Amino acid sequence: MTTAAGSGFHDPQPTNPDLPVIPPRRRSRLRPRDRRVVQALALTALLPALLVLKWMDETDSVQKSLKPPEKVTDVPHGATGTLVGAQWKVIARQATAPLSFGTKPKDDTVTELRVVLAVRPDDAAAAKAIGSYGIVYTFTDGDGRSWSATGLAAGTARPGAVSRLTVRGTVPRTVAEALALRVQAPKASRKQGTPLPSLRFAP
Repeated sequence: MTTAAGSGFHDPQPTNPDLPVIPPRRRSRLRPRDRRVVQALALTALLPALLVLKWMDETDSVQKSLKPPEKVTDVPHGATGTLVGAQWKVIARQATAPLSFGTKPKDDTVTELRVVLAVRPDDAAAAKAIGSYGIVYTFTDGDGRSWSATGLAAGTARPGAVSRLTVRGTVPRTVAEALALRVQAPKASRKQGTPLPSLRFAP
């Protein structure tokens, strides 16, 4: 019995010789030079946006660091001023020798200026504001110079009741009598778009 040669093997010829052969799809890759050009164009388009964001961030930081605009109300000698919902009036003023510590000699060029204020808050919110640490006290002269001061209330302020508050600060002895007292409202009380109010009591 004769067996045909190759009957147990596959035909090496394609079964459908009429169909075209589809080559495998290759991923298109940019040449290094073309890739650099694309990256440069993308960076050029992104750069203006980055600059705008950086400018906005720096502008916001500058605005936060700047002093807010201030509205100063001058209060003549013996008059009453209104601030943070309370009535303020100077009732006493005195310059004394500053405290000395240890064996350090006293500095005769400075003096401690004390100004006593009578304060009457109109409501509970004003009474609370008077006792807060946000109020800023300074002594100022006509040349724009200022010296920091601290305010200490005698007891707790109550709505409708008059309380005493003493402001004291170390200032040059030669200008003590000519210094005005400025009382600035807390920055947290300032409404957006409005100046920060303050009172300036004449010496």
